[in-house]
Amino acid sequence: MSSELSGASSGETTWGGQPRHTVRENPERLAWTVLVASFSLFVVLAITVPLGIRYGLEVATVKQTAVLNPTQGTVLLYTPGAVEPIAITDLRDEVTEGSLLEAGDGPTQATVRLINESGSDEALGSVQMFSGTRLHIDQMRSPAFDLSRAPYQAQLTLDQGQMRVFTNTGQQRPLSVRIVTPHGEIDLEAGSYQIAVGAEQTDITVSAGQATLHKAEQTPLVVSEGLRAWLTADALAEQSVTAAQSLLRNGNFTESMKDSWESYVIAQNVTPGKVSIMERDGRRVAYFVRQGEDNVPTEVGIRQQIGKDVNVYDKLMLQLDVKLLFQSLSGAGYLSSEYPLRVEVTYTDIYGKQLTWGHGFYARDPENENWKIVNGEKIPPFNWYTYRSPNLMEVLQETRPARIDSIRIYASGWNYQSMVSEVFLVAE
Repeated sequence: MSSELSGASSGETTWGGQPRHTVRENPERLAWTVLVASFSLFVVLAITVPLGIRYGLEVATVKQTAVLNPTQGTVLLYTPGAVEPIAITDLRDEVTEGSLLEAGDGPTQATVRLINESGSDEALGSVQMFSGTRLHIDQMRSPAFDLSRAPYQAQLTLDQGQMRVFTNTGQQRPLSVRIVTPHGEIDLEAGSYQIAVGAEQTDITVSAGQATLHKAEQTPLVVSEGLRAWLTADALAEQSVTAAQSLLRNGNFTESMKDSWESYVIAQNVTPGKVSIMERDGRRVAYFVRQGEDNVPTEVGIRQQIGKDVNVYDKLMLQLDVKLLFQSLSGAGYLSSEYPLRVEVTYTDIYGKQLTWGHGFYARDPENENWKIVNGEKIPPFNWYTYRSPNLMEVLQETRPARIDSIRIYASGWNYQSMVSEVFLVAE
């Protein structure tokens, strides 16, 4: 009992695992403990505070506005939260994040200037939008501080339609552009791009620069200059391909005609011409023939509805292989309209007018010197001839095509035999 009391009164009650008298008797230890803890805290703060400040300097952004300049037609502008649009026919600045732009189905073109570098009137990026385009301005940001090394940022959502995107690197910092579509996302480096969004897929063509296509749970696809690729609701292209693409379906006649081409005949109370698909010379061909009364006009052909916008393309070229076997009417008739084979492309120009461009082929010289050949050429008979048109965007620059409506290939005149194969309407 006394020993317990003496132990309790001996002053050895513990504190922090140490006898109380030990701390009092070793102030140096306490001082070192405080010093080490303080130094450690100082080191942590000395590292984390500058890093935090640096991080803030890097990531902090300020909102930017776009400039909308309609060059043809009217663009509808929905400001953030607005239910009713504003019809824009002239230049409008201060287009903010959250805005929606709609170009009508009529002939429409507009340019959206994205971000201007500080102290410069030159936009670092722009978008050229066309008829039927629906575009959201999701985000346009610049770094809040000049010390930041982060790029300018723009994110746009393209619901439908076609547009061209142009970006450059900037004098001080680059511009990073992300395009969101119903089928995936596309990151664009400095360059120029053509993007088209349809109901089933998104197509992108890289004229210059590099694009990266993203889709959830799939490996991103990098598309380089001169190539194109696509995204669908379920997948992205396994690899990019050459930028040129044909606007026609089944141009080599290897698939069912009912899903691509339809035939027609013009003949009044006379023996009509015929068209059929067959194998000749190792290829699938459309064969046009008429054997009947002479000195009577007839026509037989095939046609395809295309309905594709071509605003974003710089080149449009028609290519087809032709073989002429017989024509009883010399030249192309007195109106230069009766060729043993002729191709016509119907298009809507940038002014909304529907026009037709065509090219014909004949083997017999006109017997009448007054029968002029217009938009046609003489080719040798019995041999395959590959025709490549010039760039129709240049040939038709005064009435530049905005939409390719249809194509037809036909034979006309009196009696004739001709073939066509490998038909391509190539857009780049």
